[in-house]
Parts: sequence; C-alpha cells; structure tokens
Amino acid sequence: MKTSKRTTRAPRTDAAQRAQLLAAFDQSGLSAAAFARKHGFHYTTFCRWRANRSRAQSAPAFVQVELNTPPAPSGLIVELGGSARLRIESADQLALAAQLLQHLHAARPC
Repeated sequence: MKTSKRTTRAPRTDAAQRAQLLAAFDQSGLSAAAFARKHGFHYTTFCRWRANRSRAQSAPAFVQVELNTPPAPSGLIVELGGSARLRIESADQLALAAQLLQHLHAARPC
C-alpha cells in the first residue's frame, strides 16, 4: 500500500508581509533555504520574492533628469541670403548693422 505525504501549504502572504520577511531575512544571517524552512514556506517561493524585489529595486519607476543645454543665443540674427548671417548681440551694434544693411541694399539693384 502506498502512503502519500501530505504537505501543509503556507498561508498566502501579501506584499507588506513579504517585505517584512525579506527585511528579516536580510538581518538574519541565515541562508535563503534555512530562512524559508524556519518560516515554513517553500525555498523556490522565497527565491521568487527575492528576485521580484531585486527587479523592483533595479528598475525605478521615475528618474529625475536634468538637461544641461547650452543657453539659447541672445540677440537678433538677420539672414542675408545664401549662408551669410548677421548676428546683433547688443544695442551698440544696431547702428553699424543698419549702415551695413543700407549699403548692401544700395549696392544690389532690384
């Protein structure tokens, strides 16, 4: 006659209980197998809890990012046609830029 072994199933644990057990394991100094045996749950179940915790810790849901972008050029850029550009960066350059534009306009008949 064959005798069957009946194993008792450990009660289900919620996320908070698993977190407490994992924290207790971290402090226990026991091996994972010894800790699981002591608390009455399967070693493979305990390994899955540990793996899930590692994945959750290594993949944060939010990461703050700071962009170090160069400042936008200040002033005014005048496209003169082709690849020529005139950049006016201060009010002191306005009179000179106006003279240059008048000269260019006078030299080029329409």
